Amino acid sequence: MAKDVSNKQLATMLVVAIVISLGGTWAVLQKSSDLRSITGLQSSSDTGTAQLTIETIGAIRFAVDTVNFGSGRINTSAGNQRCILDTKGTNNSAQCINFTAVTAGFQLENDGTANASVQLSFSNDADGFLGGDPTINEYRYNVSQNETNSCRNSTGGTGCAAGINCTVAPVSWSDVNTTAPGTTICPKLLFSDLSDSILVDINLTLPYDTPAGAKQSTLTATATTAP
Repeated sequence: MAKDVSNKQLATMLVVAIVISLGGTWAVLQKSSDLRSITGLQSSSDTGTAQLTIETIGAIRFAVDTVNFGSGRINTSAGNQRCILDTKGTNNSAQCINFTAVTAGFQLENDGTANASVQLSFSNDADGFLGGDPTINEYRYNVSQNETNSCRNSTGGTGCAAGINCTVAPVSWSDVNTTAPGTTICPKLLFSDLSDSILVDINLTLPYDTPAGAKQSTLTATATTAP
């Protein structure tokens, strides 16, 4: 028959059990010392990307694309040999009868996302557009800034040195150019909304013998990207 275990033996066994338990706990904690936490939670991250591309386009449009002097005739009964009309309001009633006074010309605007070099050509000259006496008829144009400093010279400046490297051209009345792509009327038309447009005015001299009928001329503006 087994002997009864004394209180002293029980106490000794309890102490040994506690020591073994503490030793095991210490060993586990030592092995886990490199863990960030003992909660069991983990973290993760990733990235996303948003992309778009802005196109570089040199594009122009006629914001004002029509000029109409209406219908009329030359006042030859008063001995006039010609009638002069332009888009700056010239319409001499002593020379011209019934034509509409026009006070604004064509407006060209940079509608792209880059500066543009602009060329302009015409579908016909004075003989083809107006006809009549070729020593009298004239079809001319000039160019000006519509918004301040919209057109810059080829180096980005706003001036003109001795007629070279100018901004808008021509600034005085000049015969139209019918050869494509035409005359460079602005080396660098800016694309900023506040400074992106120029004006093209036209001047007509109708001879006394201008043939009757509807007259039409087409202006073609061409844009290429400019630095």
